[in-house]
Amino acid sequence: MSRVARYHADRTNQKLYFARLACQQAEQTDKVQQGQGARESAVFHLQGAVLAFLQELARYYRLDDPRPTLKSIKEKMAAREQVSPEISILEQLSQQGFLAELNRAYAFCQYAPEPPAPAPEEESSSMLIIKVTQSPQAWLPDVQILREWHRELLQLIEGFRDEMVEF
Repeated sequence: MSRVARYHADRTNQKLYFARLACQQAEQTDKVQQGQGARESAVFHLQGAVLAFLQELARYYRLDDPRPTLKSIKEKMAAREQVSPEISILEQLSQQGFLAELNRAYAFCQYAPEPPAPAPEEESSSMLIIKVTQSPQAWLPDVQILREWHRELLQLIEGFRDEMVEF
């Protein structure tokens, strides 16, 4: 039985593929709403790839955890007096690194960012100047950042898979 079949790595691979397709779609459209939708889709699929890889890890370590999280895998491994090097690295990247940024983007996709409180304005000649405001999706990463996250996540997962030996 192949590694992909044994640990259900196909779902992780699918999510990474879907994220890549969403990035391509975002690059190919000149319509703002379609671009935003494709970029948000890329964020969702990248986050889904992380979750699918956690499932892959839980299966690899033979943990009874149908919806694993970093915390649940760490706790189940600690109960066995074992440590997962993959979880340690993923935790670090979730605190500082591209996974922390991905988690923030994912949260913003779920819940709209709070708009800044309007500052009181004095009437003056500056009121004649057209003010530049941020677009409603200014928080959403651009395609180059999404592609970089995709590349980093793919390399990370492939590196983990190369190091994982039969447990």
